[in-house]
This record gives sequence, structure tokens and C-alpha cells, in this order.
Amino acid sequence: MLSKKLTVNRFLRCFFWLSSLSIVSQPSFALGKLGHQIVCQLAFDHLPVNKQEKIKQLLATTPKKHQVLINRYNYIKKGSAITFANACTWADAIKHTKKFSRYNSWHYLNVPRNQTFITSKTCQENCLPQAILLHQKALAQKDQPATWSQTKALMFLGHWLGDIHQPLHISFTSDLGGNKIKLSHVDIQCTNLHWYWDDCLLYRGKNSKAQWLELLTLQWQQNGRLWQPIQVWQWADESFQLIKKPSFNYCHMDNQGHCQAPKKEVVLPQGYFKKHQGIMEQRLLLAAKRLTQILSVSL
Repeated sequence: MLSKKLTVNRFLRCFFWLSSLSIVSQPSFALGKLGHQIVCQLAFDHLPVNKQEKIKQLLATTPKKHQVLINRYNYIKKGSAITFANACTWADAIKHTKKFSRYNSWHYLNVPRNQTFITSKTCQENCLPQAILLHQKALAQKDQPATWSQTKALMFLGHWLGDIHQPLHISFTSDLGGNKIKLSHVDIQCTNLHWYWDDCLLYRGKNSKAQWLELLTLQWQQNGRLWQPIQVWQWADESFQLIKKPSFNYCHMDNQGHCQAPKKEVVLPQGYFKKHQGIMEQRLLLAAKRLTQILSVSL
């Protein structure tokens, strides 16, 4: 009996280990947990108290199974209250559930190699800029009392603002937004360029959410400009123009002005991390400020 029990336990350990490998090996189309937590916590902290209370009311409508999912995904103790920072990772936590699989392509916007700019004509549905527009509209319905539909819109919206400011979420179809651009470094965990921008740029040097929040709070300058729907395409194009710069090490222009992918593994030059972590700081700050604007007019 004991031997049989040990065999079952070994099987289960092996099953979960293999399952985790299959998840890790999937192409990365999501800014890492830390990035989303930073954006949403920073935005929340700069909202007036009445808007913060509205967010808390919405999060309180989260069904138990989704509370468990969020906490488990963020390695938070079961039964802990859901924070907006952790709720903004929900869109990644549901990726492998059949019910929500249709949203997987909403985390990014990939375009052909001959694309030069991102405009409102670039994508009509099922992509990141359109996802922001759809869920902002859903959140602005302002149902009374708060509903789970609004809460989902809130959590999606917070997530999308993080994704659209990670430059490689607006990039090229042929290499899956940098997922096929392999890095030759042996001293980092991130083995492709997309993964590097999702995670490694955030965790090296400033390895805690508190450190990031302290830094970005010091840099915060209130922008009073109201949010307008057309701006999502401008935000997307900001990311797109960044990935085409030679210093990004993702794009090599041919004689027709089209961006070609590197033909071999990329060696990131000395100083790449310091320069581009600074760029990522500004992208996170812009994401948080813009999310604050949207929530200010939508809640």
C-alpha cells in the first residue's frame, strides 16, 4: 500500500513538473507579473480616494474561483484580499482556460515586416489597442451596484495598459514579437528578446515592487490631459517605433526601409541593460499615468 502511494506521488510530481515545462516553453506574450503590478499599483496610488473605493467595490465582486486563481498566480496566501496590483495579472492567469482563450491574441499587435507606422486602420478587432477601447467602454457603463462584468473590464484594462507599453507587444508577426529572437547570453534566464523585455529588464538591479514604486513615484508628474480613444494608436506606435531603433537589437533595415530580423542569435552589447532599463522605466511610468487618466474618467 505504501509503495503504491509513493508511486502515485512520484507520478503527480512528474506530471506537474512536465506541465510547468509546457507552460514555460510557450511563446511569451505578456509583460511579467512585476511589470503589471507596478503599473496598476502606481496608477491606484495616484487616483483620488473615491476612485480607489470604486475599484475596491468592483474587486469585491470577483467570484471565489477567480480570487483563488489570482492569489495562486501571484503566490499569495489563499484567502488574501485581492489588490488592484495583483488583479492586473488576471488576464495572464486565465490564458490557459478554454473559456477565456479567445482573449489570447488581445495581449499584442503583430504586423507584417513592411509596416512603418501603427494607425487606427492597422487592426480592426482582437488586438491590443482595440482591447483597450472595448474594455474602457465596458467599464464606463457604471452599473449600480458594481457587477462582475465591470470588474473583468477593469482587470483587463489595467493589464492592457501594461502590455501596450512593453515595446515588443507591438512588433512583427514573423518572429512572434521577438519570441523567436534568441539571445546567446549564458548568464541570464531569459533566452529570447521578448522574454528579456518582459522580465529580465525588471528584475535585475531593482528586484522588488517596492523599489520600483519608490523610483517611479519620485518621477511622477501629474498630466491633466484627458484621455481620448485615438491615443491608444499613438501609444502603440510609440512602442513600435522603439523596437525599430538599431540600438534595440531587434531590427535591421534593408534597402527598402523594411525591418529584417537578425539572422542569428543576438548578443546584447555592453550597456544595453542600463540604457534599456531606463527606457522601460519610462514606459511603465507612462502606462501608469495613462491608466490613471482612463480610470479617472471611466469609474
